[in-house]
Amino acid sequence: MSSASLSSGVRPQRHTTELMYTIFGLACCLLLGVMVKTQGIAALLWVPIGFGFGLFVNAKVVLPLILGLPRAIRLVSARQMRAAVFGRILLTTLIWFVSIFVLEFLIGFFWPSAADWVYNNAALNLSENLGKVAIILSPLSKKCRDNFRADFDKSYHRFYVESAVSQPTEV
Repeated sequence: MSSASLSSGVRPQRHTTELMYTIFGLACCLLLGVMVKTQGIAALLWVPIGFGFGLFVNAKVVLPLILGLPRAIRLVSARQMRAAVFGRILLTTLIWFVSIFVLEFLIGFFWPSAADWVYNNAALNLSENLGKVAIILSPLSKKCRDNFRADFDKSYHRFYVESAVSQPTEV
């Protein structure tokens, strides 16, 4: 940053991605501090685990719905992709959702005290919710949308119509 831009009063623009990372970093630090104060040192373990779990699960369930379906609708309507992609996106999301539900049900059925402990663990639950918010707000970032577009093309390349995308040749 030059001294001319500082002296003229012009603030440099921040990218949405930088701002989002800053906000989530501060929110995680604040959450960690509050949870250490209320739950003790064990919160240092449960906050990152909950945040990671919230990111992972919601990336598998929510992102295909909020980013994948609109892209698939656009590509199918432009006849660049076959409509079978909708079944794949929804089936994959349904499989993740059902498997997580079954896992939680089995833990609650066979080990109710552990399920009750997880349900009442504030550090784990709050950080998991922070992970959900991070995933839901991630489409605001251009970098996230670009990464998802590349992953979408890589994952669903076989649903493209032959003339729409040139397939890589194997050597």
